[in-house]
Amino acid sequence: MEPSHQQVLKMLSTDERVHAMEGVYQPRYKWRETWPGEGHQDFSGFDGAQSFGRIQLDQTSHGKMGMWKWNATHVPWVREHLVPHSGWEFTSREACRRVEEHYEKLKALHGQASTPPQVGGETTDQGR
Repeated sequence: MEPSHQQVLKMLSTDERVHAMEGVYQPRYKWRETWPGEGHQDFSGFDGAQSFGRIQLDQTSHGKMGMWKWNATHVPWVREHLVPHSGWEFTSREACRRVEEHYEKLKALHGQASTPPQVGGETTDQGR
């Protein structure tokens, strides 16, 4: 069995780890477990107190199992929606990227002030 991305990173020196992370998307907003303490690979993205998206490790869909499902969630000021607003990616980081890019497009479309995002998240790839 091949080691996960996280296991490989733990085996590397600090310099090697930084180099390995180059090119890996770093979430711009805060990501938290949707159901804390329940052990699900399910995270919600927040801009301050406003939730704007969700990513989940798909463990049931035929042909998508092991991929990360992403989707935009309800944002009260959105009056015009953009598509696609959901899909699948191979890693949690790429799923975060898709949700965050979608949210940024919604903010631009609706003239919402672009607040500096809270850098960092609690999302992990768990071998993905």
